[in-house]
Amino acid sequence: MTEDRQDNNRKGSSRVFRLVRTTSFRFTLITMILFVISVFVLSAFVYRATIGDAIGDMEDQITDEIAAMEQVYERAGYPGLRRVIGLRSSSYNARGSAYTKDALYILIDPDNRQAPVRDLSQIPPEALDSENIVEFSYERITASARNNILDPDKIEMRYGIGGMRRMYNSETRRQEAIVFVARDITDLVRIREAASDVFVRMAGVTFILALVVAYFSSRAFLARLDDVNRTAEAITAGDLGKRIPLSGAGDEFDALSRNLNSMLDQIERLMTGMKQVSDNIAHDLRSPLTRIRNRLESAVSEPETDYKTVVEQTIPDVDRLLATFNALLSITRIESGERYGTMKPVDLVALVEEVTELYEPAAQDAGFRLNVHLQATPQVMGSRELISQALANLLDNAFKYGKTTEAGVEPMIEVKVAPRVGGGALMSVSDNGPGVSPIDRERILNRFVRLEKSRSTHGSGLGLSMVTAIARFHNGQLSVGPGLPRHEDKQSLDQPGNYGLGIRIAFPPAPKNLFEMIKIGNQKG
Repeated sequence: MTEDRQDNNRKGSSRVFRLVRTTSFRFTLITMILFVISVFVLSAFVYRATIGDAIGDMEDQITDEIAAMEQVYERAGYPGLRRVIGLRSSSYNARGSAYTKDALYILIDPDNRQAPVRDLSQIPPEALDSENIVEFSYERITASARNNILDPDKIEMRYGIGGMRRMYNSETRRQEAIVFVARDITDLVRIREAASDVFVRMAGVTFILALVVAYFSSRAFLARLDDVNRTAEAITAGDLGKRIPLSGAGDEFDALSRNLNSMLDQIERLMTGMKQVSDNIAHDLRSPLTRIRNRLESAVSEPETDYKTVVEQTIPDVDRLLATFNALLSITRIESGERYGTMKPVDLVALVEEVTELYEPAAQDAGFRLNVHLQATPQVMGSRELISQALANLLDNAFKYGKTTEAGVEPMIEVKVAPRVGGGALMSVSDNGPGVSPIDRERILNRFVRLEKSRSTHGSGLGLSMVTAIARFHNGQLSVGPGLPRHEDKQSLDQPGNYGLGIRIAFPPAPKNLFEMIKIGNQKG
């Protein structure tokens, strides 16, 4: 039991340590500290603009009044100085009522005795050390709340600001008087102390609040981060279908999780595709490799083997293997964005006309009628070599798999070029063959994918994959859909199975200026 408690304590302290070390905790704490500093600076500014200015004005008044006292002393001597201070003193009136002003005075006579004119019991020790303006505290008898008469039993601590000046006889240089002039600033000091107390309390509460906010925000941050880590661990363990859960808050964590999930979806598709490619390679290359091995084995075991015949029989199989690997290499180079000549405007109509003219004899030999429909289209930016390769692959695919076996139906291939709505051009190759079911139309674009009904036909399953790579290279869109109808009557036209296969490539418009051309070139480089 004790060991379990200790283990739980260790886990708890470890979690708290993790929370304190998180970026969220530190960011929140630093933000709150900066907030406290900002409040302190603002408070200092407000103090300077209010209480500080008020005290500064009093210091100026005291300095001016001391200077005026010096002038009075120079003209009227000690008697005149005493008379003026007596008039200004706020100590008592004739009836001994309470203080009526904030001005405070002390006058010490030539014999170093404190004169009857006094508002303080003594000059504050702070003022005796220098003749600068100083702050000080003093005790004062307060008035009774009932009759406003001073009550000796009621003593109040007050605060003031003042300055002292020694008066000397101009002829004898003998000190004849000491004057202390001050102002009561008790209200200002109390306001200042209250403001300081509020600031200290607010700073403490803010700091505690910062710790609480940082703690809980860090917990939320760690919880979201743990979701990412658990997902990564599950995927590392082999669960490629695991995804990061979304909180539904729509915050930056959800945006990041969506992007990561999209990336994981793409990785899963690539891994699945790689597995399928590996399986298809093993399936499609096993037969020619097995035939080559069997021929070589027979040639070695039979002394009278005609080696020339064996070699002649083997060369086509080797050529097919080389063609397969060359096609894979070409697709990889295209998908990596490797340049194929200079990207420049291509006249799609002229290109299609040239390629179809070359393939016309092959179409006739294969038993197809090749129809070409060309409309005036704007030029597209691209590689003439690659676009020609894409069209050749589409025609070759139609020759292999687009021939109908229905009686009375003439095998037909249609090549069409037309302008694209919004700019650019469309190039399509359609046939009236057996077609492809909707569920297989996207799948035939993957590498080494050959439908079961096409297994008996010679091919590598890479032709349409190369066309897809070429379309992406040109920032185009490739789509697979129904092709030409085998029967023209209305009843047959309404049946989905009456159509062959149609593959279309939508090319974007050529760039309008040099900057767009450079941008496209950089994307392909």
